[in-house]
Amino acid sequence: MALTDVQIDEEAIQALALSDEVQDDLELRMDRVVDVAKATAPVLTGAYQASIHRVDAPDVDGSVHVDADVHYAYFVEHGTRQVDRNGHAIHRPHYTLSHALDAAGGDH
Repeated sequence: MALTDVQIDEEAIQALALSDEVQDDLELRMDRVVDVAKATAPVLTGAYQASIHRVDAPDVDGSVHVDADVHYAYFVEHGTRQVDRNGHAIHRPHYTLSHALDAAGGDH
């Protein structure tokens, strides 16, 4: 079996990633992630759930992101090491955004 030398056209890939069609599709996918995350987020005060949103502008490479921007979002997502006097975890991880990304994945 002969190996084929493949030349990657980085400019074409970048142009495709930033095209309106691809950006529209990514935004729709991330909107589904937001919907799932908000539906499954733990709610104590509602601030974490309300902070979940699609970031308005894509990165320079065309990536579209979902964020929860309350200052404690990391701890809601990943939990803490705090335990009660019986050794049981107080703030268990929820992985809300991770699970929402998987659940809303659609047809990759």
